[in-house]
Amino acid sequence: MKILLKWKIWRIEAGLKGLLKQKSIKPYVWSFGAYYIDPKHLVFVVGVPLDSERERLKSDIDFNNDMGQLLVTYNWPFEARKHVLFDIESQETVDRENNGNWWYHYK
Repeated sequence: MKILLKWKIWRIEAGLKGLLKQKSIKPYVWSFGAYYIDPKHLVFVVGVPLDSERERLKSDIDFNNDMGQLLVTYNWPFEARKHVLFDIESQETVDRENNGNWWYHYK
């Protein structure tokens, strides 16, 4: 099961990158969490260079719906879907708040 979930995560990350490329944004996409303990413990991070890009994506209802739809497309466990988080953050914010260190930003 753990390997199957990891494969689904890779597919969802690839899907996120595809969504961002459609918007002409250089994608930084990754995930973290204890999904192997429970599939609901998962966060996908969409990193963008600028605060303005982050705000544009956060306010884009279609983009946010498309992100959530990836969980359906790649058959993430149904009961866990409502708990999985998609966070959009900018390198500008991480630079300003955490000296550019993404790990500290999410710690």
